[in-house]
Amino acid sequence: MKNKYADFNKLNRLLVASFEAEKLYYNAAQDAQTTPLKRFLNYMATERNRMSHDISNELHSRGIEPLKEDSEKGNIDRTWQEIKEALEKFNATVILNQCIGRDANNIKRYDELIERKELPEGILSLLAKQKKQLQWYMKQAEQHKETHFAAEPQKTAESTNKEEDSKKNNDKDDDSDTSGRIIPLRAI
Repeated sequence: MKNKYADFNKLNRLLVASFEAEKLYYNAAQDAQTTPLKRFLNYMATERNRMSHDISNELHSRGIEPLKEDSEKGNIDRTWQEIKEALEKFNATVILNQCIGRDANNIKRYDELIERKELPEGILSLLAKQKKQLQWYMKQAEQHKETHFAAEPQKTAESTNKEEDSKKNNDKDDDSDTSGRIIPLRAI
């Protein structure tokens, strides 16, 4: 079957690249120093893991052994020095740029496989779907790079007092609401 679909080898290489992207996001999440950034990077690592397993399942279903090299979770080959250095020099923008760059390289791999159309239709539709998801995730990372992960402005004594007054007023309002309804929280 390998001869019939010569692109299965390229699909296997895409699988390895997807696992590498997962590791990159996973390691970045471990190094991240803010909760929103950790959550975002962990979510991205989880999504890359899901995509990798979808490709792996397609290969298995066709009797092709997925490449297992480089498919270990992140941190396996990181030394203590590398971890220490990453924590000392952590820069969210640089990390996100590396992750986005990895995804951009993977999209090129998706494009090549999709354009050649030498894989079964089911795999091609899976690849098209995953490519679209990666493009959307890249846009999200770009947006978060500029807005969500920006450093919080330093609070002045005046703004802190205003927040406390506002909180006291909100607490009064919250005590009167006994309807049992759930009020969604908004990210600031």
